[in-house]
Amino acid sequence: MEKSALKHKKQVSISDILSFLTHDSLDLYKKRGTSAPIRNVVRFREAQKNAPYKKGVVFVSSSKEDLSCGRGYVVTSYETLEEKYKTISHWTPNTYRGGTYYDFKNRIIKGHTRDNLKQINVIGMDIDTKDVDLYGFYIGCEELGLPRPNLLLATPRGYQVFFVLSTPFYITKNHDYKSLRIAERISLNMRKALCEYAPVDVNCVPFGFYRIPKEENVLDFYPVPVETNELMTWSREYEKKNMFRVIYSNNSNEQNLIGTDWYQTLIRSEHIDSGHTAASRNNALLTLSLANYVSGRNMEEAYDELDQFNSNLSKPLSKQEFERTLKSAYSGKYKGVKRSYVEQLLELWTEGNVKFTGREGWYKFKKPREERTRSHYNEREEDVINYLKVNTSETNPYLEGSLKLLAETFGMAVSTLKEVLKQSKNLVKRTIGRGRNAVTQIAARSILFHHIIELKQLKNQKAQFIFQDVLQADSSRFVNSIDHENLVSPYYGNSSPPKARSS
Repeated sequence: MEKSALKHKKQVSISDILSFLTHDSLDLYKKRGTSAPIRNVVRFREAQKNAPYKKGVVFVSSSKEDLSCGRGYVVTSYETLEEKYKTISHWTPNTYRGGTYYDFKNRIIKGHTRDNLKQINVIGMDIDTKDVDLYGFYIGCEELGLPRPNLLLATPRGYQVFFVLSTPFYITKNHDYKSLRIAERISLNMRKALCEYAPVDVNCVPFGFYRIPKEENVLDFYPVPVETNELMTWSREYEKKNMFRVIYSNNSNEQNLIGTDWYQTLIRSEHIDSGHTAASRNNALLTLSLANYVSGRNMEEAYDELDQFNSNLSKPLSKQEFERTLKSAYSGKYKGVKRSYVEQLLELWTEGNVKFTGREGWYKFKKPREERTRSHYNEREEDVINYLKVNTSETNPYLEGSLKLLAETFGMAVSTLKEVLKQSKNLVKRTIGRGRNAVTQIAARSILFHHIIELKQLKNQKAQFIFQDVLQADSSRFVNSIDHENLVSPYYGNSSPPKARSS
């Protein structure tokens, strides 16, 4: 984004966010005591006569203490929300049919119950700790096939995240509140999936009270709602995958290969000999050893059974060769058995009435890095990110120096560093100056993400504009969208970016 576009981009107001979250499901004006022009109120009332849905209410509370005691207010209009949101701490972003009070004098609210919900507008979740990688949470959404969160709020103890539905779930008594049950299942599936990336509270009430957005707690706002139908499809697919794991395997990384017919048939074969390509004694022992390894059997148990197998062979392997082959299988270099080897062994050394069963596509792991002369680019990228995590911070997220000095700092050739930066989706680079005097700055995208959060908490409004660009794969777009000189606050300006230094 160019600087000129940045300057003209409209600042989103809290009123805009509140309306977006609730899908315009409240009255625009107060029913009594409105300060709006009468003609506007009359025009609005007339338009509502033909509206397909009646307006609802939200419940609000002034503090956590009041909420715990059941004290609050029933709010029917955006006019009231706009007037009062600064004095409110909690609210219900999902709309109810109506509300009243158990005790009007003490403001003990009544009606914020599951069966009184009018519509589900948002799916929210709690993260009850500040010790969380929020960038990892956003990337987790992407990896899971979930949409980008629409709202991120800071709370005293952590964060709250919200996904705004493009089409709300309208709640009715029909079919035993089916739409509500669907929304609850989607919410639960999302929280269960995302708890792998952040400490999301899986057991929280999905459609209850949350912190209300304010200027000081909004860290990110993205005004493109989540497609409700796509979210329903995602939830169904998630349940199918989860059900498969529960029914068919207690550990997705293990298979019970030692219980298969082909394993039991092969281990009873006594005439396996040497000199057969991919079907010799060594291949048979390696295949049987890998079956034990993949099945989660410890090496001592496998040794006892396979030593008996080797002893039964008409021409057994030497003890040294036997132990070398077994250790190779348990070294972690292989991910599992190879189907073609099993089929050749069965064809050559058995009667041929047993077939291979198990996963296909098992392959040999890449060699450990210390055994290779050249590292993969993703490993080089990991080296750079690990160095940046130690030597940069959310205050100063960039490491700077000449490209040559940076390459020496990371222990790689300049050409390798250039290729790593070209391929990486997790690093950003900016260059200051030209020619021999040019200075290169490199940052980890995750650290920049938290840098922007800190800027936002310092009420730097421009941080709101660039928040979404840090998630873009094109780092140049993100870097070019930042007016670095004006973005950094005086607090951050007190120290310069750390310098690269050759090892």
